[in-house]
Amino acid sequence: MEPTQNRPFQNKKRYLWAFIIGTAIFALVFIISNSIAFLEFQKVSNIQDSLAYKIFEDKIYASFFNQSICTDNSLQNLSQDLGFQGQIIDDMEKKFGKNDPQVLDRKKFYTLVELEHLEFIQAQIKNCNLSMNTILFFYSNKDPDLERSTEIGRLLNEVYLKEPDKITIYSFDINLDSDLIRSLLQKYNVTQSPTLIINGNATVTEPIRIENVQKYLF
Repeated sequence: MEPTQNRPFQNKKRYLWAFIIGTAIFALVFIISNSIAFLEFQKVSNIQDSLAYKIFEDKIYASFFNQSICTDNSLQNLSQDLGFQGQIIDDMEKKFGKNDPQVLDRKKFYTLVELEHLEFIQAQIKNCNLSMNTILFFYSNKDPDLERSTEIGRLLNEVYLKEPDKITIYSFDINLDSDLIRSLLQKYNVTQSPTLIINGNATVTEPIRIENVQKYLF
């Protein structure tokens, strides 16, 4: 029996179809993954924009329209939204990487929102007898500080859960390429990570333990 002459052609055809199907599947997965990522970034952007607008609106009413900030009852919601944003940023870093350009852009905007919220809190502390502790947490995502920064983040969460209505924590990445971060480091004379600034005047570096944080709280 003579060998089939077109068998090599059929094999090549099968390989071609396998390549086409494999490429199509890869392209489909790539498109779906990017679509999900885009939707997640849009969600974060919308949440950040909404919170920033609310803070800016409250400040304008106070400064331009002379409305007392002490009558505002949305502080708790604003603080909860700020904490939720922080969790989203953390999730984005885990999913897309700490050095992803879009994640870094979102972190820069989050830094701005945090400072606006801090300024709002400080105004209420000064003018409205608000009893609120503020903790500025300066951390690093780079070695050799990453592991210690992560550990301090968990410690601060324990401190916060003891009195969530009396503590607001702001987290700042000292490696972020941001003029705001550089100004913050200079303002509070932060030279290492991790560093805590408690209630605007107490600086806590190593060793950072729960008792070393709680003694500066009221």
